[in-house]
Amino acid sequence: MSLWRRERVEGGDVAFLGFEGAPSDTAVFPWREERGASTIDEPVPTTTVLAVRPWSIEVGLLVARVVLGVTAVLGGARTLFDLPRGHGDGTAHTQVLLSGYGFAPAAGLGTALGWVQLVAGVLVTVGVFASFAGSALLAIALVALVVTLPAAWASGTVGPAETSLFAVALAVVVVLAGPGRISGDADRPWHRGQTAVGITCAVLAVGTALTVLLAMRA
Repeated sequence: MSLWRRERVEGGDVAFLGFEGAPSDTAVFPWREERGASTIDEPVPTTTVLAVRPWSIEVGLLVARVVLGVTAVLGGARTLFDLPRGHGDGTAHTQVLLSGYGFAPAAGLGTALGWVQLVAGVLVTVGVFASFAGSALLAIALVALVVTLPAAWASGTVGPAETSLFAVALAVVVVLAGPGRISGDADRPWHRGQTAVGITCAVLAVGTALTVLLAMRA
């Protein structure tokens, strides 16, 4: 069964050249239908076929986006404001953790980490500039994965890197697939060009993670 719903729209209703008039999350295929000889005064009719993603995929993207965004917001709130209380994962704990993994200066990095998580998490949750904000969360998740892999390798279990792996997977979905139609980015120009935006944001995330690992870790 196809994952795409095909809709036929008579030529003129959709500007398929450059995708100017196509809705978001569509693949546009123009057909020239020969109906006998044509002249300059009688152009050949054209039919445009839109392949539209079903809503089940949109709901799946929404769930992935909200889980990633809310988790990042909670992490940022704990790092910056020790909220919610009683979890033992506040500002001091974050700085000790960063120092333990060899990052310096721990205080400045902890503050930057908290604000990036908070702001990017809010943007991802509501689906505004979601791929761009998701690239920041992907960079954080990649750094966390790299620093936790040695412990996972030494123990022979995925446990130490499990959270980081899930974070990387969710962030990759948001960055590459985009926020979907149930978002604040729906039908924005950058959402229509999701392939280019997603690849650019993924490359930016990898570059940022490498920069942090090479320049800010002893």
